[in-house]
Amino acid sequence: MNRSPAPSTNTRRAPPRGLLLALLLAVAGGSASAQTAATPAAAASAPTLRAEVAKPLQAAQEAIKAGNYRDAAARIAEAEAVPEPTPYERYVTQRLKAPAVFGQGDAAGALAIFESALASPFMPAADRPAVLETAIKLSLQLKDYDRAAKWMKVYAGEGGGNAEIRRLYPQVLSVQGDHAGVVRELAPVVAADEAARRSTPEATLRLLAGSQNALKDGAGYLATLEKLAAGTGKPDYWAELIARTTGRDGFAAERLRIDVYRLRSAVGAPLNAGEIGDWAYRANQAGLPAEAQKLLDDGFAAGLLGKDANAAADQKLREAATKSAKQDLASLAESEAAALKAKDGNAAYGLGLSVSGSGAHERALALMNQGIAKGGLRRPDDAMLHLGLVQWRAGKFDEAGRSFAAVKGSDGTADLARLWNLYLMSPARK
Repeated sequence: MNRSPAPSTNTRRAPPRGLLLALLLAVAGGSASAQTAATPAAAASAPTLRAEVAKPLQAAQEAIKAGNYRDAAARIAEAEAVPEPTPYERYVTQRLKAPAVFGQGDAAGALAIFESALASPFMPAADRPAVLETAIKLSLQLKDYDRAAKWMKVYAGEGGGNAEIRRLYPQVLSVQGDHAGVVRELAPVVAADEAARRSTPEATLRLLAGSQNALKDGAGYLATLEKLAAGTGKPDYWAELIARTTGRDGFAAERLRIDVYRLRSAVGAPLNAGEIGDWAYRANQAGLPAEAQKLLDDGFAAGLLGKDANAAADQKLREAATKSAKQDLASLAESEAAALKAKDGNAAYGLGLSVSGSGAHERALALMNQGIAKGGLRRPDDAMLHLGLVQWRAGKFDEAGRSFAAVKGSDGTADLARLWNLYLMSPARK
């Protein structure tokens, strides 16, 4: 069974403590250097600090900068002990208290303080993005993904532009199991990348694919899988993409088995010994002994064939394919003359495909094109699929792409041709 790409997330990696502490201090805001009011009445009517509150807060701020969090907490406690604090004084004291609390190891307490600050009417609009980022990072450090998602949603709604936060949001949604939310966030990102002709990071595509798969969105998952296969060239993605494509209803899997093997081999999806042997057997039966011989020779050289219970059968098939390939080569001129005299193009086309198996791709292409020109081919879509194959073997990638694009069959030939073209156009093509 093919393994679906699993979403990748870094949400379990806490922000470095030093960086987070610096951020906490930077957004503490309302520092002790804020304006002081001459009288309690003025403090009550304007966002100012009384001197008896500002003084210990200034000392607390200096202690935090020096890394002396216990002393900072003591100075903040002095400010909190001042009678009848104004709402603004409570707000400023709490914001400065957050880094002191965090510095003593209480991340949850620091988060609660900033959540309270976010609800305060004294929070300047200009401060909100930084405070929201801090609340999000604290939530992630605590692995409280529900709270992280809550504040990420607010952050996005308020136009927050931190790329790291925007990147982490769908990852957090995935951890929560909100796969519809992941798709809602990432589908526009992938579409924008595609429109701009830029590559979407593999991790983003894997995350999207994982959620599409969880939602049983087969079409969406397959489209994302295509981007993963084409963009990375990784055999695992190609193997699953080919398996899902060839497993659909209406795909002539038995008749097109050799063509599936050819595509898998081209994109680097591994074939086991049984599949290589089956490919060679089918190729020999189809009148392609040179292709079969090369597969068998390579399989023996790699130590995959000629072993265990299949040793005798593999050797017998190798001898038969080698003998037939030699006979074909010896009678090639005669076979070519007869094929060109035939009333339709089937013989010339078939001979060309066979010749390609020996590596003579230019001669093969000449024969196949003559066969196609003669017309009367039994399977025109197969013919164009195989013409593209031989053009690819010959390194004529643009011509191969045009041939694959011309395949219109509904029996699986067009599906294979489309995957061939996806591979040819991929920056990861070998």
